[in-house]
Amino acid sequence: MTKSTPPSSSLDNPLWQFSLDFYRHGEVEQFLLDCQDRKGADVCLLLWASYATALDRQLSEESWRVADRGLAPRRRMIASVRRFRRWLGRLRPRTRAVYEYFKRYEQKLEQRQLAALWKLQGETWPEDRPALELAGQQYGLLQKDQARWAGLIDSYKAERD
Repeated sequence: MTKSTPPSSSLDNPLWQFSLDFYRHGEVEQFLLDCQDRKGADVCLLLWASYATALDRQLSEESWRVADRGLAPRRRMIASVRRFRRWLGRLRPRTRAVYEYFKRYEQKLEQRQLAALWKLQGETWPEDRPALELAGQQYGLLQKDQARWAGLIDSYKAERD
């Protein structure tokens, strides 16, 4: 009897893979972290909007609201872990191992957020608003910031083509 390959985990989905790859591209990490720190943006929602934009898809206000509300409880947990990890970071090198542990834990929590967004992505919603516009509206991103973000996505797509 041969073993069948187990189905891939819902955590390891195309949105997760895109997020890992896109985050490492050019100035994306710095842009997303600036949005997070200056505007209170949820990086997972920004990655979801980036993914939709990279696929030339739009989102709806309804799907955005559902996603934002659904992620809120875990978002608070992630923020607490991040604050603690950043505090540990100021104490390095003595806390390096603990810092790295919390960094991995934070990433696992974000992976769960992205898995929830991936599941939401599979549902049928009207696609009537550009994803970057929805995110810009939610977090008060200026048009120049949205244009920079769109440029990062275009640069990423051009390298993949």
